Amino acid sequence: MKRAVAVVAALLTAASLVTGCGKPATPDRDNGGKITVVADPALAPILQSLETTFEQAHPGTDVVIGYAAGKRATSQLTSVDVLVAPAVTVATVAKASPRSLGRTPLVVAVGPANPLKIAKLADLATVKVAVCQAAVPCGAATQQVLTQAGVTLAKPVEVADIKEALDKLTLGDVDAAVVYRTDALAAIGQVDSVDFPEAAAAAQEFQVTALPGSPNPAGATAFVDLLTSADGRTQFTDLGFTQP
Repeated sequence: MKRAVAVVAALLTAASLVTGCGKPATPDRDNGGKITVVADPALAPILQSLETTFEQAHPGTDVVIGYAAGKRATSQLTSVDVLVAPAVTVATVAKASPRSLGRTPLVVAVGPANPLKIAKLADLATVKVAVCQAAVPCGAATQQVLTQAGVTLAKPVEVADIKEALDKLTLGDVDAAVVYRTDALAAIGQVDSVDFPEAAAAAQEFQVTALPGSPNPAGATAFVDLLTSADGRTQFTDLGFTQP
């Protein structure tokens, strides 16, 4: 709880830096002050805190975040202000102006104390493993590292996103799950994680962009500025991201 309070306090400082000193300026009230964000589910633990922080720093604004991965994210961008997603997803959006939030590698999430003593990627070959579908970025990255390591899963369980992978692990439906390090850290206490060297080549860069045609362009810019401020980046780093 103390760490959570510290994170929020640091982000409030970041918001003040973004908008100047003293009382932060309120973003343009276009669209009634509403700022609509579409984000990859992998970023939910971070963005939920940032949403609260931004609204406290900018009274009268309402940040509304919807979570979707891969093509599902880019298929619903009408009337959206900000997209936060893997770089490969942002690259498909015309006229985007992406800014990097950092990179996160994959890890193997396991139950507390690692009951099966999984130590490397090859140990997944014979156990039941939750993996993202190939159509979403976490699934494509997982397939890349498995191919590189020459590992074939005998009992893969395909899921729509990382949240579902972790849910299956914590419910005992699978023995392990391949997820981003940031997600494993966010679920600390419920899962442990195992690093593996092949993950470095498939580390996922996440980006944020204000979208062309945004209903609230000033609000979108202010939210992007918070995420990419020096203090904002520090919070991403604290939660498992490495800066490119």
